[in-house]
Amino acid sequence: MKLIREPLSIKQQVAYGVAGTIGISALTEGLLRSPVIDKPGLPIPSAVLSESIALLGNSAFMTEVWFTMRQWALGLLIAAIAGVVLGGLMGAFRKVFIAFELPVEFFRPLPSIAIGPILVLVLGAGMLPLSLTVAIACMWPILLNTMYGVRGTDLVAVQTARTFGESALGVFARIKLPSALPFAFTGMRVAASIGLIVAVSAELLIGSGDGIGGFILLHGSVSTDMDPIYAATLIAGVIGVLVSLLFVVIDSTLFRWKKGLAQ
Repeated sequence: MKLIREPLSIKQQVAYGVAGTIGISALTEGLLRSPVIDKPGLPIPSAVLSESIALLGNSAFMTEVWFTMRQWALGLLIAAIAGVVLGGLMGAFRKVFIAFELPVEFFRPLPSIAIGPILVLVLGAGMLPLSLTVAIACMWPILLNTMYGVRGTDLVAVQTARTFGESALGVFARIKLPSALPFAFTGMRVAASIGLIVAVSAELLIGSGDGIGGFILLHGSVSTDMDPIYAATLIAGVIGVLVSLLFVVIDSTLFRWKKGLAQ
């Protein structure tokens, strides 16, 4: 008899994740405070947590967090528009796919951080080159998921639309692209986490001292106290987890019908 395991709810997943995090933190705390490991530069979880709470109450630091979130959101928006449009067209029309296949395969492996300095030289310092760096990194999972989603459109629906005289562009706009939206959103969920990593990294490497990355860079250059740096990194990680959970909730709410189709 085959046992069917019911999938865990979002609340259960969060509970297990929190429990695992607390367990790992407690183990790390014990090891770092014991004579087994004597490394003064390593972060003690309780000290980092305390510093994180202090930073969250610091209005200047929260301004930097807001800067990071704005440039991340703008980059993700640009990537979503470009990825859905180009991915949809590449999935629906063979000539478009052939025309863009080589450029996509050429630019996709390039690290967006390496393109960032070029954008700064062309556009100058500020939020725009940082957001475009994020957009370049985020576009590929959205583009590919949308393309494969369009290609996986139900052929019966496509043939029915054509039977009723729908044009190729009409089939794309009314049938193929809407059916690919769940796939595109999955790409956005993956891209959101990637984008936040790239956002902070870009602030560290090509930024002008703004954002979470700018805070880490400036604090590290003027102080030997590592706890604020670890705390800022922790806060960026927590933001990433919250963003991922938000996308999971939106996905399960807007595209609940996917589960029924999968079954």
